[in-house]
Amino acid sequence: MKDTEVKDNTKEEEPMKEEAPEEPASSSSDEDEYDDIDDDDEPMDEGDEPTTCLFCTETSANISIAIDHLDTRHKVNLSQLQLKFQMDQYSFIKLINYIRANKISAEQLLSAEQPHWQDEKYLRPGEYEPWLCYDYEVLKTDATPAQPSVPELQQRIAEQSQLLQQANEDMERMRNDYKALLQKVHGGEESKGSNKSVPRNNVCLDNEYFKSYSHFGIHHEMLSDKVRTSTYRASLLQNEGVVRGKTVLDVGCGTGILSIFAAKAGAARVVGIDNSDIVYTAMDIIRKNKVENVELIKGRLEDTDLPEAKYDIIISEWMGYFLLYESMLDSIIYARENCLNPNGIILPSRCTLSLLGYGNDTLYAEQVEFWSNVYEVDMSDLRKRSIEEPLMEVVDAEFMLTDPEQIANFDIMTVDLNYPNFTHQFNLKVTQPGRLSAFVGYFDTLFELPSAVMFSTSPSATPTHWKQTVFFIDKPQIVKEGDIISGKITSRRHKEDVRALSVDIEVFGKKHKYMVV
Repeated sequence: MKDTEVKDNTKEEEPMKEEAPEEPASSSSDEDEYDDIDDDDEPMDEGDEPTTCLFCTETSANISIAIDHLDTRHKVNLSQLQLKFQMDQYSFIKLINYIRANKISAEQLLSAEQPHWQDEKYLRPGEYEPWLCYDYEVLKTDATPAQPSVPELQQRIAEQSQLLQQANEDMERMRNDYKALLQKVHGGEESKGSNKSVPRNNVCLDNEYFKSYSHFGIHHEMLSDKVRTSTYRASLLQNEGVVRGKTVLDVGCGTGILSIFAAKAGAARVVGIDNSDIVYTAMDIIRKNKVENVELIKGRLEDTDLPEAKYDIIISEWMGYFLLYESMLDSIIYARENCLNPNGIILPSRCTLSLLGYGNDTLYAEQVEFWSNVYEVDMSDLRKRSIEEPLMEVVDAEFMLTDPEQIANFDIMTVDLNYPNFTHQFNLKVTQPGRLSAFVGYFDTLFELPSAVMFSTSPSATPTHWKQTVFFIDKPQIVKEGDIISGKITSRRHKEDVRALSVDIEVFGKKHKYMVV
């Protein structure tokens, strides 16, 4: 049985004009047609094409003379620019389009301290000119680069420091610590005599998981996510009629922000619980803001006696990368089964997962093909690893090649502990031609209340700290508008680390295996 197939819904297609490593089969008549074109017109020698200066109206006989003209007339030395900004072929194409689009002068370019032409929009093809086809790799690099000034060096150091201190560093530390601990306690299992219905990691692993949320950076990243935080606030403050006079349980309360929102919406009593040490700081925040009807507790929900047995509303921000990473939904299911009043509600109410086809050649080169030549060292053995571990990144919606398709729908009032294990046969309709190099997963979160609110982590929506999940494929494929990309995605709870996911995507006749960690 075929795992996948690509169905062509168009009756006629023009032959692909761009070259790519993987091309769809073309008919011999198409090839003959191209041969005829080649025979009719002798190609002009690339070096003999008249070339107009980038900064004035002078036209040189060829691009080599034009490059010398830039140096002598405008003091713009492309070799020095190459060294200064570490430019490759793509960078020069972006630079040329940037200069043309913005009418940049030579003086403005020479005074630039940062490459302002890095935006992917400057790779879009415009009018043809020899500058865009020149092989900039042959530029002489033996020219002595200008020595940077002290302010320039200080700025470079500051830029590097900023990169090292991104808000994501705490999240990465959490993930790395978690992986390292897995190796130490590999195979650990909870006591067979445990009567807990929720599957759990080894206790040591859970302790490390909760410790990771003691880092300030993680909470700064989540709270500064305006989409996330403002939607939760709106779900409560815009539905005071639902919240007023009710008891609220905040699971995984962190800094206590959702508990405070619930109190402001008129809740009679709010209890927040978190097993991370950040809850002690949250207690101080509650006292400092004089919120009298909020009580915070340090502990693991499944092991803790709460002030009240049942609650009218359970609220939690439990979603992880690709929605299900971290498996915190396990705790919400436990809370629903043990702590929710019969007519109670859970916020958010529903979450959905979606998948789409994606093709950004630059991103693929940076993340996958990068390993073929790392400072002139062949590290292609790591290429497979770079594919197996999905990339968490905010991707550009411009490179979405298909419509999205919903692959899972979770009603939080009815979902069970088997939620990470699902299979979906997808049929993605191609909306623009391109080179499909990845599939992108994202989720939507819905608060189904009288005043309904929701947010999306789609590439088309405002970015969130969850970003998107990029599943690269081994061999990118050329697709045409109207094609149907058929395949199957399977998700499973990881056997050794119940907070991680094993994901398989069967497409284009091959099964790709991933681990979301």
